[in-house]
Amino acid sequence: MSGEAVHSLDQRAALPTGSDSPPAASRDLVALLTRNRWVRILGVAFVMYVLAFVDRVNLAMAAPFIRKDLGLTPAALGFATGLFFWGYIILQIPAGRLASTWSPKRVLFVQLLLWSSASITTALVHSPLELTINRFVLGLAEGGVLTCTLVLIRNWFTKAERARANALFLLTFPIGPMFAGPISGLILTYSQWRWMFVIEAMPGFLWALVWWWAIDDRPQDAKWLPEGERAALVAQLAAEAEQAPVTIRGHWLSTLWHPSVLLLALYNFLALMAEWGVNFWFPTVVKETGLSIGIVGLLTAVPSVLGIILMLAFATSSDRFRERKWHMIVATAAAGLPLLALQFTSGSALATVICLSIAMGAFLGRFGPFWTLPSEVLPPAVVGVGIGLVNGVGNLGGTVGPYFFGVVKMHTGSFSMALAIGGLSLLASALVAIPIRTRQREA
Repeated sequence: MSGEAVHSLDQRAALPTGSDSPPAASRDLVALLTRNRWVRILGVAFVMYVLAFVDRVNLAMAAPFIRKDLGLTPAALGFATGLFFWGYIILQIPAGRLASTWSPKRVLFVQLLLWSSASITTALVHSPLELTINRFVLGLAEGGVLTCTLVLIRNWFTKAERARANALFLLTFPIGPMFAGPISGLILTYSQWRWMFVIEAMPGFLWALVWWWAIDDRPQDAKWLPEGERAALVAQLAAEAEQAPVTIRGHWLSTLWHPSVLLLALYNFLALMAEWGVNFWFPTVVKETGLSIGIVGLLTAVPSVLGIILMLAFATSSDRFRERKWHMIVATAAAGLPLLALQFTSGSALATVICLSIAMGAFLGRFGPFWTLPSEVLPPAVVGVGIGLVNGVGNLGGTVGPYFFGVVKMHTGSFSMALAIGGLSLLASALVAIPIRTRQREA
């Protein structure tokens, strides 16, 4: 199918027709929202992942109250928080395999119920051990959610649309904190921390019903999609599937040592180690420039706003030129250079905020092209396995980054060297990605 045909397909999916009267126009708008795959698939998935994000990070808001009630030391609370990520890593590959060969809709439906149940039971913990087990189980329940959703997006969007679709879904990363912090703060202002976990877990059970109603695994299963659009979309996806790499030789587990998957996993580890370190310590670094905590709180929104802009810009450009790898590499390098530039700013508050905001915003810009790459170098049956490994190894980097930055700060007295190493890590990850082959010769 030509680029013009794909463009016309997008137009038919996105625009209402006719000049109806106001009541008819309203009905058309409702039909548009429920029958448009960009709204229905991505919108429902977006809300689902925001709910997961809130349940994942709300412990940080309640930390002062939990430490007092349970008698936790900062180290014990940090240990319990870290166990979330170990649980999160375990199910990446199994969930990805199930999503690729069975049903991303059903896997995510079960996970949605499981993590909502784990989150609501946080209200029942009464000891450090119980909290530690609870956070591990929550991580286990949320493990593979990102992987399965990316598989679902691959099933629903063509190559010409995929980077934009991924980026729109992954806007949850900069937007999620905008919801999580204020909602948790509001509940804690008027209620106890245990009720916060109950109140914030309940929407997950309700959204599971919406998920089951709204989501289908593939376009051919969607009776709500207009017949002409469904036929054109299925034909386009089928044509692309014929050009996809042939099944990996040997058992599906051989995907784990596929050269492109290993390079993407190493790339993600190095990149997330720097990104998580910078994100976690951003308020502290800015506060040490002499700004008040109130100003620091306002400035934390700057990287998110810039990240939203760059995510959409890089994804749109990536889809327009049908190129992924170099868009990802440019965004990653652009995130590393400002961290190195900080070494020459003499601790200026303005320069620090500008450099850190550019670094964090550019890093978010890589997401659309980056998460499109696995589906273009792997066969459909094993793409979930590859995404699971890449995401799991990357999250290992996420557990290392904040700790490493803290150790360097403790030994040097400042974050200067840690930020420089973070910049070098991002540049190294960009170099690691260069050998990735985006066009695989058929076996």
